[in-house]
Amino acid sequence: MNVIFCTSPFQVLVAREVVRNAKKDFIGIYLKVSNDERQTFYAERMKEFCKEVIVLEGKTVLNDIQEVLKGRSIRNLYLASLDNPVALSIFKPSTMSLYTFDDGSTSIVPYSMYTQENERDIPYTNFTLREVLSLSNKHYTVFDDCILFPKEKQIFLKLHLEPSHFHRAKNGKKIRVFLGQFLGSLFYQEDLEITQKLTAKILDEQKIDYYYPHPRVPLNPYQDKLKETRFCFEEEIYFLLEEYEFVEVHGFYSTSLLMVKNIEGVSVHGYRTFLTTHESNVFAKRGVPYQNVSQSDTPIDIVMPVYNGAETISQTIDSVLNQTHRAFRLLIVDDGSTDNTEEVCKPYLEDERVQYIRESHKGISETLNRGVSLSQTDYVARQDADDIWMPWHLDLLLHELEENPQLDIIGARVIAEEDEIPDKIRRNPTNHLMGEKLWLELAYRNCFNHSTVIFKSSAFKDAGGYDSRCDGFEDWHLWSRMVTKDNALVLNIVTTYYRLSERYKRGMTFRARLARSRGLRLEDVLK
Repeated sequence: MNVIFCTSPFQVLVAREVVRNAKKDFIGIYLKVSNDERQTFYAERMKEFCKEVIVLEGKTVLNDIQEVLKGRSIRNLYLASLDNPVALSIFKPSTMSLYTFDDGSTSIVPYSMYTQENERDIPYTNFTLREVLSLSNKHYTVFDDCILFPKEKQIFLKLHLEPSHFHRAKNGKKIRVFLGQFLGSLFYQEDLEITQKLTAKILDEQKIDYYYPHPRVPLNPYQDKLKETRFCFEEEIYFLLEEYEFVEVHGFYSTSLLMVKNIEGVSVHGYRTFLTTHESNVFAKRGVPYQNVSQSDTPIDIVMPVYNGAETISQTIDSVLNQTHRAFRLLIVDDGSTDNTEEVCKPYLEDERVQYIRESHKGISETLNRGVSLSQTDYVARQDADDIWMPWHLDLLLHELEENPQLDIIGARVIAEEDEIPDKIRRNPTNHLMGEKLWLELAYRNCFNHSTVIFKSSAFKDAGGYDSRCDGFEDWHLWSRMVTKDNALVLNIVTTYYRLSERYKRGMTFRARLARSRGLRLEDVLK
């Protein structure tokens, strides 16, 4: 007996092609994970290619699947949800063969739930995710660049979705639709609020006509735009094209964007958020252009002092322009550079948000004070000309400031030069540095990396700005005058790539050499 297990309408579409390719008889199992009408409809449609269909739902599914399959000999199990405990609860590697198929864009996104933490145990089973991946004999995929399995394990499928009776409209009419999708983790209430906020923002700004909720997580930010249908969007698009000649399809990184982008009359539009920079980059390489959408609309001025920074400043400016937050002005304040820094900066001045101010050489503190004096916003961000921001830096920190108006200054973690630059945020809800602990630690170490800091202009003014007598530790000196026991926060989240100075590298080389001469390791010396 062959069993094919599905949990979404898209999986059913792929499963149909798997069955056609395998040329075997199948029992279909559909696990309903929501009350969305499409779940019921596509569970029923499995009867088109399966001899028998079993539908599971409710809190007793683990027991139910054992009961309905009792006494049946399963030879092959086919599944898309690689970490689904219900499906894997019936899998016995000693007597069964495992085959897998696509669960959507997880097959092409390098950092997904199927490529991260592969050693994690799958609940109610004896398997880790890595073991499941290794046990798959073949993987059926609709993507020619699937990354989950080596090419020799892949069987390519083509989805046949256009109805035989389809007639495209030629009436010049156009419609804009948005494909709903949950951002972040279902375990965080905050992510539900973020998803609703960003979705509503796009629906308003883009004048979306129809909103299609996700079949597994049906959020409805606007009831009047809600479009109810029994069909998943890969099939629904053909009904729209019979009524409208042109269909604009908007979404975050829904698999449907990839599936419909090459259909005549369809244009796709992706949206990059601070949570989905990695996924948006993957989709952009596959023909889904994106624009940025941010939680925060608070304008901010960025002060970037530079002295002879021609070798590094281009990459730094690029990282500023790559922010998901767009309401900024970049003030590059040149402290009398003698190299070609100005020539490197000139092309960037075509962006009206970038300004270049050349000064005579006065030192870092005076240069920073000059930059802040030119600021016109309530918040100011500090950025060096050789460090690199992650795309989520501004949006993440500004939102935190908006949610906590008592904060005058905020920072975040950095990774050092030797580390790989990530393009996906890794959030940590714990171990943020704040309150009295931060205030005390600031007495003996600089808790803030300067290129991560955003501060209130009013707090900067009240603290007296940078002290030119303190060049070399000017930031630490300012923070110590600015920080109280309740107005500062350092997030335990990486937002910046910190480029180590040549002086620092020489110092570490010397310390390592000195440690070895004493029979020690550098790690022991640094403790």
